[in-house]
Amino acid sequence: MPQLVTLLAITLLLHLHAAPTAVAQAHAATGAFIYAGCSPSKYERNAAFQSNLDSLLTSIASTASSGAAYNSFTAGGVVGQPEAARTAAYGLYQCRGDLSRGQCVACVRETVARLGAVCANSYAASLQVDGCYVRYDASDFVGRADNTVAYRKCSSSSSEDAGFLKSRDAVLRELQAQAATGYKLTASGTVQGVAQCLGDIAAPDCAACLAQAVVQLKGTCGSALAADVYLEQCYVKYWQNGHDFRSSQDYSGDEFGRTVAIIIGILAGLALLVVFISFLTKAC
Repeated sequence: MPQLVTLLAITLLLHLHAAPTAVAQAHAATGAFIYAGCSPSKYERNAAFQSNLDSLLTSIASTASSGAAYNSFTAGGVVGQPEAARTAAYGLYQCRGDLSRGQCVACVRETVARLGAVCANSYAASLQVDGCYVRYDASDFVGRADNTVAYRKCSSSSSEDAGFLKSRDAVLRELQAQAATGYKLTASGTVQGVAQCLGDIAAPDCAACLAQAVVQLKGTCGSALAADVYLEQCYVKYWQNGHDFRSSQDYSGDEFGRTVAIIIGILAGLALLVVFISFLTKAC
């Protein structure tokens, strides 16, 4: 019987590690982790800021069901209050422009839930997944132009083929010219691309952000077959059709979110494994 317990335990562990749940499969396209940013400064539990932050995150999760692809929020705070005494929380969410209302709601709610685990007790945090983006801060950042690079990556494969480079440049030109008015997906030859700005910036600021993103893509990734760049208020991505993306360069400077997500999954699996082994041992 001990051998049976060991065999069943190993089987369960392999299943937990290798078999994704139906929910994970359903949200693979929208919930895939891209990057997270967490401030090093932490707030104390039960502080006034935590109360306002909880209210803010609740508003984000509930308001997404209204169907709006973007919204910003403020919770708490007093006008004219000194910086050191401020307890207000500011935040926003945005969904990818091609998502349905249901997909947007599910993505935002899931991302809000994950943000607390990825950036526990941080005064500022952001989490970008494939389908949506959620950010909060103790300082008011909403609507303020910011072209800081948050994340960028380049595929390990590249090509100097003239046809590929011509198609890529055509896609980037189209995105830079058209995405300032909203989410844009375009293609040229074998290359596709997508771009989007946050909903809180004006068209001229969006255009400037997109232009900077394109500069970053070309300057950092060269002739890579796929590349992404996320600035604080916009993103631009392109890829060659059928290309299996593999990141060779990652300048986000923050793998904390990915690491925490992996750790949480491992701990959950181990906890279930311990309970399962304990149950079988008692049964024997």
